[in-house]
Amino acid sequence: MSDWITLTPRLALDGPIALSVHPERYAELAEHDIAALPAIGRDREQLPLGEMFTVKGGRSTRVRLEGATPHLHSVGAGMLWGELVVDGDLGSYAGAGIRGGTMHVRGTVGDAAGLAMMGGALRIDGDAGDRLGANIPGAAKGMSGGEIIVRGSAGADAGARLRRGLIVVSGDLLRDGGRSMIAGSIVVLGRCGENAGRGNKRGSIVACGGITVPATYRYATTYQPPHVRVTLTYLRRQYGLAIDQALIAASYRRYCGDAGEPGKGEILERVI
Repeated sequence: MSDWITLTPRLALDGPIALSVHPERYAELAEHDIAALPAIGRDREQLPLGEMFTVKGGRSTRVRLEGATPHLHSVGAGMLWGELVVDGDLGSYAGAGIRGGTMHVRGTVGDAAGLAMMGGALRIDGDAGDRLGANIPGAAKGMSGGEIIVRGSAGADAGARLRRGLIVVSGDLLRDGGRSMIAGSIVVLGRCGENAGRGNKRGSIVACGGITVPATYRYATTYQPPHVRVTLTYLRRQYGLAIDQALIAASYRRYCGDAGEPGKGEILERVI
């Protein structure tokens, strides 16, 4: 039994590769058995994992993927439990459909990271593309559980149709964040882009660095929300985010909406 299973590229990762990495599958497998598992390579050709990566270690659910590049897609998708650490950048669908466990990307990710995520935690040290934690196109709901933590910025349409869970963006969030969200929370430490929370039913958007509140929301009150203090304190302790006490103790303007689709959603805008 190894502390970690390490995957290192054998060849240049210079073309689209859908890489299947599921730590829970490796718990009872020796090194050579893991190397024999299928992975989808270039042109969707199914190859043994060991042909593309050197595999070291076995019988563990802690996996480290070294030398990752944006040509790798769907890494960690559908993960059930265990721990996956990625050193480098990833392409699209990183951590899509995660049900449990933790995935930590020490780099950036492309579009649709955490798509339709159901549980666990997805940590991204760099930026994320569009549709972070959103719904599969045409699906009635998006992310339904778990936590996504982005230390950089994120693209458009993050948290679309969010059902449950928490999405945190330390940098800025582009347009249409929280579109048609059903419930759950989105916390943005930077600035929220335009049209945030349109079609919001019961979700909460916490805008710490500024936001243009859509005209379909109505002002309710200015106060210090207890749940925001609890959430920000948790994020500082659990993930080491740079959140000072002044931010935790800040007051927020509460807006209710979306009036265009009447519901119980809210936007909390920090008073700066």
